[in-house]
Amino acid sequence: MYSGYMNKVKQKYEFVGNNLGVDFINTEVNVKGELMDLLMSDSDVMEWLDQANIDADLGKGVELGKLLEFRKKARHILTRIIDNESLDDEAITSLNDDLKNYKTHYQLEMSSEGYQLNNPKTYSSTEELIGLFAFEVATLLASEQRMYLKRCLNPDCVLMFVDNSRSHKRRWCSMDTCGNRAKVSKHYRKVKS
Repeated sequence: MYSGYMNKVKQKYEFVGNNLGVDFINTEVNVKGELMDLLMSDSDVMEWLDQANIDADLGKGVELGKLLEFRKKARHILTRIIDNESLDDEAITSLNDDLKNYKTHYQLEMSSEGYQLNNPKTYSSTEELIGLFAFEVATLLASEQRMYLKRCLNPDCVLMFVDNSRSHKRRWCSMDTCGNRAKVSKHYRKVKS
């Protein structure tokens, strides 16, 4: 059930991208041939952040327009990478501008397993969230993982993912959705013929 359809039912977001920035981009999906935005309100954003395990306390509220504009820009950037096209200077400059808002700090903590380095960051503004997503996208682009950035092979799906499978032959955003549909369709065609 998509948020906005029924206020009592919370949206269950998919996290299939293997990268937080990619998962954020994947909050826009194809439903019956039309793009549907899963982030239609502040509460949708806060629910997505909660499901993504991102601690956010946005006292001033979510600047939804800014978040969605970043998502559009990030989708454009990653689509160019998937299509083996280089990024222009403007895209890199824009991403670097967003990276200026990435702030984090780490603390050494003791646990029963020993010492751990944790990031207890709480994001308090839309700009800080955009900085986090920009950092995730930039980290992906600066690593060899960018070579494994793919889009789902279902022509009706717009989701992207980083293929971290051993063979790097992942084809679907999720076997539970698009992969299963493809298997059912293949079986139907085989039985019909």
